[in-house]
Amino acid sequence: MVYIVDDEASIRSILMEALGDAGYQVRDFPSADDAFKVIPEEPPHIILSDIRMPGMSGIDLLGKVREISEDIQFIIMTSHASLDTALQAIKLGAYDYLHKPFEDLGDVIVTVDRTVEMLFLQYQNEQLLEELENKNKALTSLNSRISKEKEEIQKINHLMSELSKTAEVTQVVDIFLKQSAEILEDASILFLKHLPSYRSLSVSQAHNVDPQKVRGAGISFKELSQQDYIQRISSIADAPELAEMLVQVFQKSEYVVFPLSIENQLAGAFVFLEEIHDMQSLRLLESFVQVVQAFYFNAVMQRRIHDMAIKDPLTTLYNRRFFNERIEEEINRSRRTRFPLSCIYLDIDHFKKYNDQNGHQSGDVLLKQISALMKKSSRKTDIVARLGGEEFCILLPHTDAEGAAIKAEKLRRLVEGTNFANREKQPMGFVSISVGVSEYPSHAHDADALVKAADDALYNVKESSRNRVALASVGEGFKRDFEPLPVPKKEAYKK
Repeated sequence: MVYIVDDEASIRSILMEALGDAGYQVRDFPSADDAFKVIPEEPPHIILSDIRMPGMSGIDLLGKVREISEDIQFIIMTSHASLDTALQAIKLGAYDYLHKPFEDLGDVIVTVDRTVEMLFLQYQNEQLLEELENKNKALTSLNSRISKEKEEIQKINHLMSELSKTAEVTQVVDIFLKQSAEILEDASILFLKHLPSYRSLSVSQAHNVDPQKVRGAGISFKELSQQDYIQRISSIADAPELAEMLVQVFQKSEYVVFPLSIENQLAGAFVFLEEIHDMQSLRLLESFVQVVQAFYFNAVMQRRIHDMAIKDPLTTLYNRRFFNERIEEEINRSRRTRFPLSCIYLDIDHFKKYNDQNGHQSGDVLLKQISALMKKSSRKTDIVARLGGEEFCILLPHTDAEGAAIKAEKLRRLVEGTNFANREKQPMGFVSISVGVSEYPSHAHDADALVKAADDALYNVKESSRNRVALASVGEGFKRDFEPLPVPKKEAYKK
């Protein structure tokens, strides 16, 4: 359900028809006051509202809607003259804004569609949280379903206590390996992680096993048909490939396998490199696996929820919210350590033309591909984020302006030389990016100024040419907060 709030009848009529044809339920209101009379009783999913109207303004309506619900998404409609007000509305909680008059109603539909996609992700997030809650309830009752023997209960409680201290998948596995080895007097145990995209199982962690043997050990099912592959992993304990690998790599022909399944799919397998003849120990290990399975699922779900909160769903880069938090942290860290922090601000040249000629799906593919290049060419300590549309930002800790410019030029050449689909249709005959570079403390005193300095440099590139890297200029009379220390060679970007 979409509500359109605008004092211009022609605007309401155009949007009513366009959104109705796109499959939305639409109601229109000539004023914010009229709309607010209906919203508390019949709340919509999305509101498209003009800013300036007789009586209550669009900003006031946004404030009143936020008092009622955080779930109703607000899209501000504004003319160029009131762009600052629209940006103010974004800060107050509006999801997006549209310029009037509309050049292309298709852009309006795309904006509303993306808002719906965001709502869908929120609903998914709620479902995941509900699943986590159910799993946690299952964990609390697990103690009453397992063996009543005091020693077993104590060990299971100890395992659960240790597992509850972490939400990391690898630590969950490590805790299981160590405590299981105590039950079997320091047995040798492997954890084979299932990698569905590679159709393989790889030894990712181990206890009491020669590290040289573990490195690179695993099983590949690439030669099997899809049907045979599914059959193998569904009964991994009986897979001949597993038996062959254990004999060749670890010289073990006797072993016990405990599969680890998540959402009815194999996540991995614990392999004990010896037979287990003591039935009490075997029963306790089976209980251990049930406990670990629940905590493993919990860790996977929490990681998914965390990624949904901080990452852009299309490119999997960090989103603007996470970027804004991290840049403040990095600025403070830079002040403490006296090492510089650099910012690369870039966007894709003529991206609108690429979208118009090749379609939005091709445009999304291009965004994903360029995002992958940025991640691949960046250090683990760099923060690579999509700020919106075709605009991206990279924060480079322990990097001065010169090093950042070298990194930016490498990335520019990498994009220019990549054979993207339909690149020949672009104005220059290839896909390119324009880049602005700034550094703290040489160009700015705070996070906002650091981003603005890089953005201004980018703007100068796009005004004068494109497909170029520009360094931010230093304002007249500008004084650094401190004299930065030389960047260690291992941290610097080399030519």
